[in-house]
Amino acid sequence: VRDAWMGAAAVSGLAAARLAAAGVVRNTGTAALSLGTLLGAFDADALTEGLGDDWQILHNYFKRHASCSYTHPAADLALQLRHQHLGALTNAQIGAAVAELRVDTHALAAPLNRTGWDNGLGAMFSIPYAVATALLDGVVAPATADATGADRPDLFALAGKVSVAEDPELTRRLPHERATRLTAVLVDGRRVELDAPHPVGDSDHHPFTARTLPAMLGALLGDPATVDRLRSTVDDLFTTDDVGPSLRALAPLTTRTAAVLGGSA
Repeated sequence: VRDAWMGAAAVSGLAAARLAAAGVVRNTGTAALSLGTLLGAFDADALTEGLGDDWQILHNYFKRHASCSYTHPAADLALQLRHQHLGALTNAQIGAAVAELRVDTHALAAPLNRTGWDNGLGAMFSIPYAVATALLDGVVAPATADATGADRPDLFALAGKVSVAEDPELTRRLPHERATRLTAVLVDGRRVELDAPHPVGDSDHHPFTARTLPAMLGALLGDPATVDRLRSTVDDLFTTDDVGPSLRALAPLTTRTAAVLGGSA
């Protein structure tokens, strides 16, 4: 559904602009009623603020973890903790070295606090899962979400040490920042506190570049050739007279890609 409504929204936006330009539609105030009177306040001027100058696609981000985007800053901080403070330890030693993990975050992410899950979707919407996976494996990969307690007792045990809470101060920084703070208490007495304003990959934080993004996707898919073909096709779209053949040729490729990603990245 998530992928479908993005495409539907793009088509609807193009259709609305073309119908308005053709003079066959008019503003009946529906948006002011549904988005304003029924749901809250509606500011029509915001719809055209920066139009033609401020391109929202430039404020985008790429997900590097196979989990809900609200879990990403916490997973990023867990990777930082692993690399800077636990890098010399094995997975078993990491689980034993951590006494407690606390994640303070904004109101939208705070409900993702489950320390146990029954399926892959439940795992991908759990901050404790993302933190524990990043610490133990050094990556939040699609296949890991389907692991059960019997498969990965170490993962479930470490997730059980993670608590999640809302920090009202971090909530006040929305929507301009999706800030998160990770506090780790280690059994040797050390207390490590890390924070991030956005997930890695966000255009306002640590954006991926034309050099780093293909490498990340190639590692995720296990097939750099696929990434090269996708990139080549996208580059060609700017000059072709008909995008149909190029996009249809990608259909078998994107089916395989979806199978690898599990629809989660």
